[in-house]
Amino acid sequence: MSSIGRTFEPIVAPKDKFTRFFELPSEIRSRILSYLLCAHRRTVDLDPSNFTAAIARLNLFLVSKQFGFEAYHVFYAGHTFRIFQTHGRFLGKKTEPLLARLPSYYRNVITSLELRLGPGWSDPPKPWYVSDRLGLEDCIAVRTLRVFVEVDPSGPIFKGFRLNEDFFTIFSGSLLRQVMERLPVLDTVEFDAYPSVDRHGALMTRLLEETRKARKLIAWGPEREWGDSLADKLEMARLKARQKKGSSQAFS
Repeated sequence: MSSIGRTFEPIVAPKDKFTRFFELPSEIRSRILSYLLCAHRRTVDLDPSNFTAAIARLNLFLVSKQFGFEAYHVFYAGHTFRIFQTHGRFLGKKTEPLLARLPSYYRNVITSLELRLGPGWSDPPKPWYVSDRLGLEDCIAVRTLRVFVEVDPSGPIFKGFRLNEDFFTIFSGSLLRQVMERLPVLDTVEFDAYPSVDRHGALMTRLLEETRKARKLIAWGPEREWGDSLADKLEMARLKARQKKGSSQAFS
């Protein structure tokens, strides 16, 4: 057949298609942000390394209003935040803890907090006290409180260096009790410690007593692998049953 009089459209290679970030499903956007913001999932505290370790990622909050909104939800929900600072540079009397520096809308989305006990066992840091400034009542998503014990100074090896045998035990028990009282939806306290800490020592015994009195579930962290015994499993089952009963009575 003759092709005279016919016109032909030029063949154009299709352009690559790019999907805009906010055209993705919210689950995929959250996964991407998690890779960017929570790659190491370390405990967040006041620390001199924050400027280099976190500032580049936190700059993502400034991309746009919507991007910042989704980013801060992922960042604050994806990390554990330490209630009281432990780095020596930030233990001054006038240094506010990290929680006190955060606006309430950031505290609203935090899901996990850590209370680290041990630093300053002979003279607890001045900022280590519970008050309204911490905004613990704003932590409406925190269901797990992680308690890590670095040292128990009630042992005989510390005699002559401590104020008295029970000072740090009483201080720590009171601190834990006050923190638990202010967290509105807390249901689990997870304990862990360094190898030198005796689970049946005075400090751990007091902390566990305070947790049971507050009717919270007791869990065990990965460092010591406590909680594998039959007695521990039975205790956790009893606490869960007690919590379930209390919840059903509250709504009856």
